Amino acid sequence: MLRAATLALLAIAAAPAGGRDGDLDDWLERDLVPYVNQQLGSMPRFRNESFRFVVMQDGRPASEATALALTVRDTIRDAARDVPGIRIAWTGDQHGAGLLADSAPLDCTKNEANYLVGVELAESRHGFFEISVRALDVEERTWVPGFSRTWRGEVTASQQVSIRRTVSDPTFRGERDAPWREFETDLMAAQLARELGCELLRQTDGEYVVAASEINGEVDPTTALAELVGNNLAGMRALQFAAGDTNAVIAGKAHRIDDDLYQYWVTITPTDADGAMTTLSADAYVRISDTYRAASLVPEETAELTGGAGRFLAAFEVRRLQDPGFCTSGRTWLSGASNARRGDGDCFALQASATEDAVVFFLNHQLNYGLVRLADEGCRPRTLARIVRAGEQIRHPLPLDTLQSGDWAWSARWSVSPRADTYYVIAATDSKAARALSAHIEKLPQRCSASVRPGLEGDELRRWLDALTEIMTRWSPATDWQGLHVKDVY
Repeated sequence: MLRAATLALLAIAAAPAGGRDGDLDDWLERDLVPYVNQQLGSMPRFRNESFRFVVMQDGRPASEATALALTVRDTIRDAARDVPGIRIAWTGDQHGAGLLADSAPLDCTKNEANYLVGVELAESRHGFFEISVRALDVEERTWVPGFSRTWRGEVTASQQVSIRRTVSDPTFRGERDAPWREFETDLMAAQLARELGCELLRQTDGEYVVAASEINGEVDPTTALAELVGNNLAGMRALQFAAGDTNAVIAGKAHRIDDDLYQYWVTITPTDADGAMTTLSADAYVRISDTYRAASLVPEETAELTGGAGRFLAAFEVRRLQDPGFCTSGRTWLSGASNARRGDGDCFALQASATEDAVVFFLNHQLNYGLVRLADEGCRPRTLARIVRAGEQIRHPLPLDTLQSGDWAWSARWSVSPRADTYYVIAATDSKAARALSAHIEKLPQRCSASVRPGLEGDELRRWLDALTEIMTRWSPATDWQGLHVKDVY
């Protein structure tokens, strides 16, 4: 009898205490929400204070959390909006709500919080979970006494799935672990404008005046986003725009951090570097995926001229040709077995066109093998220079055994270590400029077959690019270049 009683006591002690708290959804509705609202509305220290609701991990706000923890956070936050006498801090998941509506004057305290209400989820043994809710005094960095609620118990199958799914917390939108997405540029611009607007209000060195926008037609995404930030600042009346005298410029730039993750900076820079006014900036992280275009088919009897962004290079792209002879002809550097293996009757080629007569050179940064100049089958040591007439196209065949789809994307900059096979066309409309480019390009190893060849990399490539920049600058505007990445290589 004593042994049986002892075993029963041990079983009770080993049983998870959280089992008594019942269903999680019922606890949220009947216990947690009323408790949080009652505490927020009745504790004197909370009167007229600002709150931010977050998910905690090890006692600290987390920009990534389980879907279930975020659901609990959203539930109590949404319910707390009706509590009189408190304010909910503005956060990035509100899609710019209120950003411009009450922007006279701009309230830079809307996203500041005096207290954090934190939700923390932990898994205990025996498949039980614990959810705790506490309030943190931000200034004192201490937990608020008398504000604590905990649930312990089992979760349903659907809640189990939510626990196993980790997502970014949208209230941290713009931070590295919760970047904006490329279709949310309007919301990202609103956030950046708010940050810059508050920087402008805090500084006392003078009034910044920038030029009114003169952008017309299509522009690159970086320029478009900077203009959108400027428009938001104008709506807030936080920055002066003028058609005449100005003392600052606003500009944006995206820096690749990793794969498709970029850090985007918007800066307002005084034109007088020696003045008292300082450069102001704001940044946010955003994911921008490379957009590849399928190589379009060129009918043999026609030719296209596509407008581009260069000085006189009108277009640079990959084209799919129905003339296999162009790729297999003995006049090209790719004739032979590598082309025969494809056997589908098509070949791919680089195509460049210009609005003026120009001398062009083709380069290739081979993925993991460095930068080379493209030559023909003759493998002559001199740089291969080609002539393109104004309004016409010139083509150079691509390696068919390494190019699978012909999908490509424009490259807006040179890179010492690109993430994909990259091709460049460099052109000159002046004979002296062409000779200077030819002599410099001749320093690159050449590739005159379908096989990759070791090219310039690292510091050696950086020095070569620095010298190329000097040549292009010296002979501007008689020089131009464009680049593109190709997909499905090697």
